[in-house]
Amino acid sequence: MTLILAVIAALGAVAFATGVASAEAAHVWSIYLVNLLFWSGLAVTGPAIAGMMELTEARWSPSVKRLALTTAGFLPVSLLLFILLFAGRAELYAWVREPVANKAVWLNVPFMTARILLGGFVLFWVCLTYAGAVYRDDASSQGKARRNRLATILLVLFVVVVSLWGFDLVMSIDPRWYSGLFGGYFVVSTLYTGFALLSILTIRAHASGQLSAPPAVVQDVAKLQFALSIMWMYFFWSQYLVIWYGNVPIETRFFLRRLFVDPWRILAWVILVVGWLIPFGYLLKRLTGRPPERHAPLFVIAVLGLVAIFLERIFVIFPSVSARNAIPHSLYDVLITLGFLSLFILSRRWFFARFKPVLNVPAVSHH
Repeated sequence: MTLILAVIAALGAVAFATGVASAEAAHVWSIYLVNLLFWSGLAVTGPAIAGMMELTEARWSPSVKRLALTTAGFLPVSLLLFILLFAGRAELYAWVREPVANKAVWLNVPFMTARILLGGFVLFWVCLTYAGAVYRDDASSQGKARRNRLATILLVLFVVVVSLWGFDLVMSIDPRWYSGLFGGYFVVSTLYTGFALLSILTIRAHASGQLSAPPAVVQDVAKLQFALSIMWMYFFWSQYLVIWYGNVPIETRFFLRRLFVDPWRILAWVILVVGWLIPFGYLLKRLTGRPPERHAPLFVIAVLGLVAIFLERIFVIFPSVSARNAIPHSLYDVLITLGFLSLFILSRRWFFARFKPVLNVPAVSHH
C-alpha cells in the first residue's frame, strides 16, 4: 500500500510539473491551491480539536483526542507545499501583476510571504510539540500545565493563521472584493472538515481495534460534527446577508456570478445539499435517540461533509482566477488531488512511526 501511495503521489507531482509549464498554468495552480488549503486545513484542525478537548477537560474520550492529533503528520509536508505555492503567485494573484495602490501596504509579496510562512511554521511547530507532550502522557501537574499552555497558544495561532489563509490566499485573488467575515468563515469551514474527518478516523480506528470507541463516544463525535455543520452554514448566511442588504456592487458581484451563473449555481446547490441539508437531516435524527451500534451511515455523512467543503474551495477559488465558467475535471485536477490524498495518508503513516502513539486510553468519565 505504501508503494502504491508513493506512485500516486509521484504521478500527481508529474501532472503538476507538466501543468504549470503548459498554457493551463493558472488552472493548475488553482487546483493546487484548493488542495493545499483543504489538506493543510485537515492537518492543522486535528491538533486544534485536541487542544479544545485539553482546555475543556473533555475526559469522555482521551483516545479520540490522541487520534485527532495524528493528522499533524502532514504539517511538515504542508509547509514545503506552502513555500512552493509562491512560485505561482503571479498566475493566481492579479495584485502581483498589477498592484492595488490603496492596498499595497498589505498586499505585497514580501509581507504576504513572511506572514503566511512564519505564521504557518510557528503554528505547525506548536502542533507537533503539543502532540509530543500528549503522547508522553506526563500525568504530573507540571505536565498538565505545560499541555494547557501549548493548547492555548495553539488555538490562538489556529484562529489567526487559518483566518489569514482565507483573507490572503483566497479573498485576495480578487483584490477588489472583500468581506470582513471571510476569515472567520474560513476557520469555521475548516473546523467542519476536521470534525468530519475525526468521525471517519474514530469509526475506522474502532473497527481495526486501534481504540475502543463505545457507541456513546462515536455519538459525541457526531454531535460535534452536527454543531459545526450548522455553524458553517450560519457563517455563510451571515456573510451573504450583510453583502445582500448592503447591495454594494463591488461586494455583490462575488455572489452574483456564483449563485446565478451556471455551472457555479449548480455547484452551489450541490454544496448546500451535500454539505448541510443531508448531514443536518441525518444527524438530527441520529442524535435524538439511543446511540446506534452501526456507524456506516455516519461514515458516509462525514465523507459527504468533506466532499462538500472540497467543492466549496473550488467554488470560491476558481471563478476568481478564471473568467471561464467550467468546473475543473481534467486529468490534471484528478491526478493532483489524488497526489495530495496520497501524501496525506503517507504523512499520517510517518507520524505513527515517529511518535508511536498509544491510542487506546481509558476514559475517566463520560458526560
